[in-house]
Amino acid sequence: MTSGLPRSTHASTGTGGLVSAARFVVQFDKDGKNGEITFSEMSGITSEIEVAEYMSSGTNGVTLAKQFGKTKPATVVLKRGVDQDMTLWAWHADALAGKPDARRGCTLMLKDSAGATQQFYTLHMAWPSKLELGGFKAGGSEAIIATVTLTCEMIEVAPGGAAIGATGGAQ
Repeated sequence: MTSGLPRSTHASTGTGGLVSAARFVVQFDKDGKNGEITFSEMSGITSEIEVAEYMSSGTNGVTLAKQFGKTKPATVVLKRGVDQDMTLWAWHADALAGKPDARRGCTLMLKDSAGATQQFYTLHMAWPSKLELGGFKAGGSEAIIATVTLTCEMIEVAPGGAAIGATGGAQ
């Protein structure tokens, strides 16, 4: 089983500028057709390894060491205004029904205001594990916001202009 750890597909020189994004686009393949969902906000990408403590005793006494523990699945939290597009709901319904094809390879692209991709994230075996609606106010004029948590096996990252495929590797 692959870990949830991010894997960079490019060498970092440390000289690159900061990445900013005006919108976030998730592209995926469903039944041989390309799907796309655009989001206005990304709350974060989380990749975590639990810390395991190992205690041993020897001639020098008791030693406590911290080691790598279990990896938790990587998650991405995105937000968008609710509209007539039912793609996200249908994908979540497939996951709720336990359909195997609800787990999909997809690409998250961070796009600037001109539409150029600043960063690519490939999410392997991703599925919407949580879908939440918020922002309801009687008589209010605020948009209703859908928040989705995508859970995946692994995330790969590449800079803009170097897309990575769903199977990994820069293209």
